Amino acid sequence: MTPAQKNAWFSLAVVATCLAVLAALVPMLGPVRAQGAFGIMGLLGFGWFFFRKPPGEVVADERDDQIRRRAMLIAHFVFWVVFLLAGVACPFLYGPTGAVPVLVVVYGLWLAFSLFLTVAAVATLVQYSLGGDDAA
Repeated sequence: MTPAQKNAWFSLAVVATCLAVLAALVPMLGPVRAQGAFGIMGLLGFGWFFFRKPPGEVVADERDDQIRRRAMLIAHFVFWVVFLLAGVACPFLYGPTGAVPVLVVVYGLWLAFSLFLTVAAVATLVQYSLGGDDAA
């Protein structure tokens, strides 16, 4: 398993744990205080440990770089589609003169970050599972 695959699985585990803790805390603490569960996302900072270079070993090559770029492109595309759909849905949900609650905006940012990480990780894993000898 390549370091990028390990990092993708780690990212998926962190996001899943974060969302599970959030779902568990909302009934107990309420939606405002339960946002502290998003602090678990800080564990993503340890993902760089997968890319430490052992002496005399190549950690990533051109194929890994191409897979990372495509995964980021897919994640950006999905993010913007969801962002635009959410923007279009707001007038229908809150009315044309209504105000969007701050809690919706804050949760939207956190969930957008979670969506981006999840899509990038899944795209990375799918590309590696497809195999192939080249990056094209």
